[in-house]
Amino acid sequence: MSRLLSDLGVELPVLAAPMAGGGSTPELVVAAGRAGSLGFLAAGYKTPAALDEQMRRVRAEGVPFGVNLFAPNPVPVPVDAYARYARAMQAEADRYGLSLSATGPTEDDDDWAAKIDLIVGSPVPWVSFTFGIPDARVVATLRRAGITVLQSVTSAEEADEAARAGVDALIVQGPAAGGHSATLTPDRPLASVSLPHLVARVRSTVTLPIIAAGGIGGPATWRPRCTRGRTPP
Repeated sequence: MSRLLSDLGVELPVLAAPMAGGGSTPELVVAAGRAGSLGFLAAGYKTPAALDEQMRRVRAEGVPFGVNLFAPNPVPVPVDAYARYARAMQAEADRYGLSLSATGPTEDDDDWAAKIDLIVGSPVPWVSFTFGIPDARVVATLRRAGITVLQSVTSAEEADEAARAGVDALIVQGPAAGGHSATLTPDRPLASVSLPHLVARVRSTVTLPIIAAGGIGGPATWRPRCTRGRTPP
């Protein structure tokens, strides 16, 4: 991973993660780049046109950056379960004058194909994927465009699947990631495992470079678990 970062001139091995919904502004990404880190624009919940505009703004500042996309991973939602959830959330929705009972669950691929076309046509140094693993042909297309492809995973099994898709590196996210997860199976409970142990499991499964995320902690968290001849990621 150090080589991948140094190839971009990135000095700090602590990256500014993407936060969909507004947090990962171009200003934040630029600030991370100027501090010697690498920031990611969050493409999730964003139109291709809005993503294009933000990419142009960051690129104009001359700092390396990445883009994170939500990869399609349909998980069927039973209508009755959706209705129960809508009723439970209605009190909160009332504060904004919204009704949650008017529609049922819908599938949305977040403009997947258009965003892939945008990034292939206007490549950025790094692209990461969350919630699903793209088809190997998509990964190969991005790599041919000179893009380093990263995949968020939450288990050794997901890491193996990502490696078989041809990605360049993994973002291994532990279950203590601030109340959310990049799991590919949101219908199942997360395994209770510390991030150092999860990284060790993934390392024993694949040989790809790893970025550790979710419940990072401090030196005391990592040092006792380091195996001889290895250093923490």
